[in-house]
Amino acid sequence: MDPLLLSAACQLYHTQPHLLTRLSGGHYNDVYQFPLSQASINPETGNASPGWKYGILRLGIEDCPPEQTMSMLDWVSYMKRQGAPVAAPLPSSNGRLLEHLEFEHQRYNLTAFEKATGTLAEDIPPSAWTDDLFRSIGSAVGKFHHISSGYQPGFPGFNRPHWFDSYEVQDAFRRFADSSDPTVDRLRHLIHELRLQPTSAEDYGLIHEDLHFANFLVGEGGLVTVIDFDDCAYGWFAIDIAMALFDVLVLYNAGDETESQHFARRFMTAYLSGYRREFNLTANWLSQIPRFLKLKELCVYATLVGHPDIALPDTWVGRFMRNRAERIAFDLPYVDIDFSTL
Repeated sequence: MDPLLLSAACQLYHTQPHLLTRLSGGHYNDVYQFPLSQASINPETGNASPGWKYGILRLGIEDCPPEQTMSMLDWVSYMKRQGAPVAAPLPSSNGRLLEHLEFEHQRYNLTAFEKATGTLAEDIPPSAWTDDLFRSIGSAVGKFHHISSGYQPGFPGFNRPHWFDSYEVQDAFRRFADSSDPTVDRLRHLIHELRLQPTSAEDYGLIHEDLHFANFLVGEGGLVTVIDFDDCAYGWFAIDIAMALFDVLVLYNAGDETESQHFARRFMTAYLSGYRREFNLTANWLSQIPRFLKLKELCVYATLVGHPDIALPDTWVGRFMRNRAERIAFDLPYVDIDFSTL
């Protein structure tokens, strides 16, 4: 990141470049940690005192209308005020949740969030997974969905895409644009079928839309915080549930179909037990999870065709793409369990 741009960004958030710690994990933004106050900064090391609170500063080229970004920030702020387990947006020195900088003919977005403490769920090895962990994650998502179901945009013009116009779906179609792969027809047909489903406020609202294990922070006592809302969209709450199962099966890396089915049942039983403490998922939407899993499968497959890691069996790409084309061609379920019995 250019030092002049970074310095200008720091001025907006009461910090300085030498106090920033660059973090990994930003796909579209440069991401930095910064102390929320300089009162306890050691001038020699630049480190904050133990237990000090930090913020996360994100800086990236503007890639969507400002109203979409403000809609995400307004929504997350509402959820935090209502007690949802999310990381709160932080205002700039100007009192804004979204700032812009012009630099070398580019327009940059700046946002900041409280830093939540804990370990990313995807960094917890499967050998350490417990049913209590799955229940805690499910409970956090249930509370998050319960609060989101009551959200109304704070200002006219705030908007987010619906699931069928999400980046993930549109990117899949872009990648298939010049391809003869029949997967694109399967994707198009599935989207058409899903768009015929009802969208009542009890089941459909703003969702995370990318709620995999890298977006759960697990803190002391199993406290779970949901992070990274950039892909949020309007959709069925059950889509977020399907995403967690979709991702955890790749991370678990079962040896065969029977083991995969057994683990999926165990995970979903515990996850839904926690979820139902906070929010109700009707039997109808439970029965739709296989179709939401298929939607994720087709979209992720589209992004990974030709990926160099396919040949590396120990990577998540290699694990996911193993026999994937054949499974899609024969329309095999992502995981073959009876969701109506959970």
